[in-house]
Amino acid sequence: MAVLVEGAARLALDRASRIQRRMMQEYAHAQAIGQDGAPGRHVLVVGNSLLDEGVDFERLRRSLESGYDARRYMVEQTVYYDWLYGLRRLYSEGARPDTVVVMLGTGHWLSPGIRGDYSAQYLMSASDLPRVARDLGMHPTEATGLMLAGASKFWGARVEMRNFVLGHLMPNLGEFMNASSAVDRRPIVDAEIEPALSVRIARMRAVTDAHGSELVLLVPPLLDPEDGSNGLMNAAASDGVRVLRPVTSGSFGAQLYRDGFHLNEVGAAQFTDRLIPALRSELAQHALQASRAPIADP
Repeated sequence: MAVLVEGAARLALDRASRIQRRMMQEYAHAQAIGQDGAPGRHVLVVGNSLLDEGVDFERLRRSLESGYDARRYMVEQTVYYDWLYGLRRLYSEGARPDTVVVMLGTGHWLSPGIRGDYSAQYLMSASDLPRVARDLGMHPTEATGLMLAGASKFWGARVEMRNFVLGHLMPNLGEFMNASSAVDRRPIVDAEIEPALSVRIARMRAVTDAHGSELVLLVPPLLDPEDGSNGLMNAAASDGVRVLRPVTSGSFGAQLYRDGFHLNEVGAAQFTDRLIPALRSELAQHALQASRAPIADP
């Protein structure tokens, strides 16, 4: 039985699920970025569903394609630790972006967890899993499950396999779960979160710096103006990391949101309109600074 379910997971899941096919395609493209040897033009944008639903990435990519190779790698329900170790895995597998843009909400930066066993299978290197378990303060039983998820595709993706089946049996289940899920209404106090954010941003910058990439944070526009983005920007500034905030949270009306958190199609179009010039300006500034950097003596 174990062999059968493992074989089914390895052979069928990534082919049968539209979401998995899209994710694996983006992963392959992210893995190969920068391998053409042309410096200064490779932009990798990573994030969760806020990126997926908030940015018309194809239009963004076309707006940059005359000078840049922009690629997206989006995985739903991911948070800080997912991408801290997700970037480590991409670099270890050959990815060489010149700029890494991370689009996460402040709450995602503060999250103490990961997506779960899915991350161990799809986002993280097996060699990093003991470190992940320590970072998350996992009980030995939880840590053992994480290691197993890294080795077994069935164990790592079993939740997605279940959701795939349920989605076909009950097509409206996802909307019901979203409507019934609890939302954390506790206010985010900028001054209180800055120290923790500074440590986390510094850790992620250390990963990108080690491979010659520039780290840029992209703040998503939320309906709630008290989103903690000021604390995020202050923490990033203290670490010397650039932040793009094309739209301040609370600036868009509720009619531009699908659920008060994710933008709808109209909202995404408006956010993308403002993101394109902001990102182009940031990339141009980075290129100018790189061209002025002194060349070390041989």
